[in-house]
Amino acid sequence: MSFVFKNTPLKILITGGAGFIGSRLARACIQAGHQVVVLDNLARGRPEHLPVGVTFHNVDICDWAALREVVKRERPNVVSHHAALVFVRESQRFPEDYARVNLTGTRNVLKAARETGAGKFVFASSGGAVYGDPPGLPLREDAPRLPRSPYGETKMRAEDALLAEGDGLEIVILRYGNVYGPGQDHSVVTMFAAALRDSVPAVIFGDGSQSRDYVYVTDVVRANLLALKPGLSGIFNIGSAEERSVLEVYRSVAANMHNGVSPLHLPDNSFEVRRNVLDIRRARSILGWQPEVSFEEGVRLTVQGVVGG
Repeated sequence: MSFVFKNTPLKILITGGAGFIGSRLARACIQAGHQVVVLDNLARGRPEHLPVGVTFHNVDICDWAALREVVKRERPNVVSHHAALVFVRESQRFPEDYARVNLTGTRNVLKAARETGAGKFVFASSGGAVYGDPPGLPLREDAPRLPRSPYGETKMRAEDALLAEGDGLEIVILRYGNVYGPGQDHSVVTMFAAALRDSVPAVIFGDGSQSRDYVYVTDVVRANLLALKPGLSGIFNIGSAEERSVLEVYRSVAANMHNGVSPLHLPDNSFEVRRNVLDIRRARSILGWQPEVSFEEGVRLTVQGVVGG
């Protein structure tokens, strides 16, 4: 990944840069020759994930004065906004917190970027949540957005705010599928692997027929690097273009671990999306991006990380 725009070094501010995706993106940007500033309140990010060479600020995006001061001091060329609350089930219990962080916080970051002369704003959105269950699969970027959770609602509203208020900035919105990989605590791949490692039943809500589009974390990082291209803007689905049921994921993890413990089925969640798979042709044709890590290889690497960890 280090070849991307190595000859045009940028100063990139990554919010949520101590998190699962953000920390890997920070490392990749440094390897590509860019200067990286990380802003994270460490509520869920981990400082040990920060790579050597970043400038770190422990700041909350909802603290406007502190945020503005940091962005004004650093004056990045690019803002990559990954700071967010991201749990669908949790958002049902705390919708106000999700609106405050994911919408108001995003508006704060956008305002600071505009005030301090950034040229590009890359936003991590959710292709798994903003679409909901519209008719017709795979889902293109112009599909109806019908989110079923407060999390999806806040991501949709943040997208709209960026497009309405981002004058003067190149706005790139990346709608991720279900991102997974070693070190992530809350993906079904890691949760299944951890349960099987401990020989306890993994929990599946409903019958497990609900489907998702799973994309490996290094492919997501590569999409972010390609989004840095000067003059590029727009909305892009970042997924595998492959639909997999939760039961299929469970069986793949179990096969990798040679463990046959049966899962525990709990009642379905009314707010859960039933089927999701993303159309990634736009990312292929405009970003020049497509996933490189197969699901089988991604599961193997993730299981290896859980068992080894």
